[in-house]
Amino acid sequence: MGVCFTLCVCLVLTLFVGWKWYFESVASRNTLIDLAEKADSRVRELENLGLSIDAAKTEVTPAPALPKISVDEAVLQPSASVQDARHPAESKIKELPLAETGDDVVQALALLDQYWKHAAWKDRIPLVADSSRVAALMQDFYETQGAVDPVPGGMISKARYQINGTEILYFSYTSSRPTGTLEVALLRGPDGKFLLDWESLTGYGEMSFQDFRTKRPTKPVSLRAYVRLFEYYNFEFSDSKRYLCMKLTSESGESSVYAYCERGTELARWLETDLASTGPTGFKGYLLQLSFPPNAQSNQCVNLDKVVTARWLTLP
Repeated sequence: MGVCFTLCVCLVLTLFVGWKWYFESVASRNTLIDLAEKADSRVRELENLGLSIDAAKTEVTPAPALPKISVDEAVLQPSASVQDARHPAESKIKELPLAETGDDVVQALALLDQYWKHAAWKDRIPLVADSSRVAALMQDFYETQGAVDPVPGGMISKARYQINGTEILYFSYTSSRPTGTLEVALLRGPDGKFLLDWESLTGYGEMSFQDFRTKRPTKPVSLRAYVRLFEYYNFEFSDSKRYLCMKLTSESGESSVYAYCERGTELARWLETDLASTGPTGFKGYLLQLSFPPNAQSNQCVNLDKVVTARWLTLP
């Protein structure tokens, strides 16, 4: 009888220890899965900005003041290092520690709240980065193009990065945009406070998609668009063996065109690599230069002359 009792006690203890180990293993695995999902979500957010993480570098480096640019300087100019290329150099980004209740975040969120409350675009000028140049773009956007700002939904995430020496705060909101998100970047200004990057927020282009399709300019025009590889070959670009096709969708998702470049070129190879991860329904935000062929046969098939930046955010 004593032996049976001892065996029962040992069996119960063994089962208890075994089940405890099992449930702890399951909890640990679930934690790892949750962390992996969060990491994947962060990567997708960064891809919307066209950035890649340099995870090995996390040190904090003081951010320089943004340079002042006069109004008569060329609009939407790429940096000098990539001006001669038809596609941009790879961007590297360092993720910096974020104090969610710190002064920077509180100030940035207060600035965004103030921005959304202003109905008149002129009242928003002091809140945007590089305002001496951007004010003219704002007037064109609101008064000439008749465009409106995107409406943010609930906040998804926030983060802090340093890109090529420029510090940014990044906020992601739900949105009716094609990607389902609205990416808001704020850059540290000359006085140390964060200011809104208005161009990437609105998806500003030199023309609206509608005007671009109506006027059919044969000289390159800078536009921001959501881009993915596509299969549509028609009119001047009917030869699928000669051309690589991309579908470009406007910031609102209400208009689109098809852009083409010659296969086998450095630009085509770069596009195929950079857009490979978008799949059949994904997008990446690009700042591009586009033009229509002379005597264009349609208002929807255009030349892709250059990818200025592989994101909507442009930096000094």
